[in-house]
Formats: sequence, C-alpha cells, structure tokens
Amino acid sequence: MTQLHSLLNGAATRTPHRAARPAATVLAEYRPNPDSDLRGAACADSSTDLFFPDPEEMGAETADWAERRAKMICAGCPVKSLCLAGALERREPYGIFGGLNAAERRRLLRQASRPGVNTGGAA
Repeated sequence: MTQLHSLLNGAATRTPHRAARPAATVLAEYRPNPDSDLRGAACADSSTDLFFPDPEEMGAETADWAERRAKMICAGCPVKSLCLAGALERREPYGIFGGLNAAERRRLLRQASRPGVNTGGAA
C-alpha cells in the first residue's frame, strides 16, 4: 500500500492556473524541446512510475491503478496528440504515451498499416 500512496502523492500535483498570454507564447510552450520533453505536458510533475508501471515490481493491482491514473492525466493534456505521435514515430516499446499503453499503440500502428484503411484523408 505504501507504493500506492507514494504514486498518488507524486501524481496529485497540478500547476496553478496561468494568466492569459499571447498565442505565440502559449504555442511555444507546446513544442518539443531538443531533449524530447514536451513543455506544457500534464505529466511533467508526475511520477514516472505512473507512466511505466511494472506489475512484477509493484504488483498487478498497483500497476493497473498506475496505468489508469496515467491515462487520466493524459486525457486532459494539451500536448497529448504530440506525445502520442512522438511515441508512435519512435516505436516506444513501454509506457503510457498520449493516453495509450504499448499494446494499444502497436494495435494502432497495425491498423494504420493495413491496406485500404482510411486514415482520414480526403479522396
């Protein structure tokens, strides 16, 4: 139970509401840094254990909880699509990125690579 408490305590932090700023400033915050971190990401102050749950290390129940919590953080993230796109491009083998776990990302890549799958482009 202590692992669950340590994950929860680290994940419960939120950044305070920011005052309105020019759009160019706001957009610059969502561009990837050269070190591949996304500025403005909702997960920035969260424990990495949430986004890389290991059932062998933390137990299946805690790992399942961590994955659900990570996906909840991703759900409200302003850079969720950039994060997911980067993970798909890099073929990230582990972790939660853009609200999807590794198996969900692999499924998405398989579906996108099938012939005749409509990817949303105009015909």
